[in-house]
Amino acid sequence: MGAAKKIINKFYLPIVLVLAIIFFSIVTDSFLSVHNLTNIFVQNAYVVIATMGIAMVMIAGGVDMSVSYEMGLVSVVAGKLLQYSGFPVAVIIIISILLGALLGFINGVITIKLKVHPFVATLATMTIYQGISFVYSGSMTFYGFPAAFKAIGQKYLFGWLPISVILMVVMFLIAYIMLKKTYFGRYIYAIGGNEEAARLAGINTRFVRVGSFVIASVFIAVASLVLTSRAGTGSPSLATDAVFTCISACVLGGISFTGGSGNVANMFLSVMILGVLSNGMQLLGLSTYSQYIMKGVVLVIAIAFDNYQKYSHIKELANQTRETEKAAG
Repeated sequence: MGAAKKIINKFYLPIVLVLAIIFFSIVTDSFLSVHNLTNIFVQNAYVVIATMGIAMVMIAGGVDMSVSYEMGLVSVVAGKLLQYSGFPVAVIIIISILLGALLGFINGVITIKLKVHPFVATLATMTIYQGISFVYSGSMTFYGFPAAFKAIGQKYLFGWLPISVILMVVMFLIAYIMLKKTYFGRYIYAIGGNEEAARLAGINTRFVRVGSFVIASVFIAVASLVLTSRAGTGSPSLATDAVFTCISACVLGGISFTGGSGNVANMFLSVMILGVLSNGMQLLGLSTYSQYIMKGVVLVIAIAFDNYQKYSHIKELANQTRETEKAAG
């Protein structure tokens, strides 16, 4: 029983993903088609990229509630420049990514300077970014983008490999290397585990925390460009549900709200689970509101499972301590 529990705790995400795929393959005729499976990856490429960024903030013990309107602001800035400026596409992409970095820097500085929880700080910036995006765009939607930009989200290499999926894989690898193979990644885990201990160990916790927001927002900006390109429009309301999806994926993937743990492989699997659920429910003809209910249920289950694992670990440590004391006595 103990071995089975350990296997489930370790591999619960792949198990859930496989079960979801099997279920929708049985109840629908078109789920397992190559076209539909490719669509799942294309539709969720931007979600994976944004979730990688949010994961860094959450591992550091923070959270970014402004995701949706960061994406909206980057989208309308890029869209307006693409439609009216005449700048080269590469220049507009660089401007958009730098804008993302600036928005993340603002989030981080507000959190540090005002000494408030990142949830509160980014909730405030969410409304600020929302307002700026609507004012800047005049509540307009931009379209008519150059083919070179639309290729990011719409073109397939060799007729079958979406460029957006290639970009998703590249950003996934960057996030993996950054978190697992660099000092900065280790510092992110350290301040999420115990910020005061990290500070006493000589880590510049303020720099790392602001840096995590900046890097996260660079990922969010890239995600916004992918979605803007795929949709063919730049809009302030481009991804209003992105914050819910990204945070749900992080929690489902094992990142605690207190930080200090988590890995990007689990984040990817979590996004795929949510993507499969959404796609399968669409094929079943369920409404958008029914999908919201299911996503909410998944988030509640993920939080409950996170608490279960956390308290099980505490209980296990307590039992080990008692056994050690008993053996020593």
